[in-house]
Amino acid sequence: MAIAQMNWGRMRFPLNDPRMVEFADALEDVFRLAECHKGFIWRIPDIAAEQQLGALGYDDCTSATVSVWDSVDALKDYTFETRHGTFLKRAKEWFETVDGPQLVLWDTEDTDQPTFQEAFDRLKHLQEHGDTSHAFGWPR
Repeated sequence: MAIAQMNWGRMRFPLNDPRMVEFADALEDVFRLAECHKGFIWRIPDIAAEQQLGALGYDDCTSATVSVWDSVDALKDYTFETRHGTFLKRAKEWFETVDGPQLVLWDTEDTDQPTFQEAFDRLKHLQEHGDTSHAFGWPR
């Protein structure tokens, strides 16, 4: 058993805007850090992410990631205790405040490769029903 996650946000400016340069320049390193982190299994590759998000009607100011991890603890460690966490603390510089959850988790198999369609469906379920076995936020 593994854990899948999707996090998303609405950027204040397009990624190529000069006000986004620090964030944009760090993306490749932050993704590489995730892929090398203990417990990481898989994430939707950048080109596929762009295609899937576009097909779902999201524009280039939507930033989102779907990944699979061997445990919630491994995901939490990466999220909060690495360079990613440093950028997360500064999210208001680059991201708008949105209504509802920006993270959804669900149990999955370690061989699964979830899509953004599945992830946004689970996010909607979380928003409508709160934490359930189908979709949940950070465990307390």
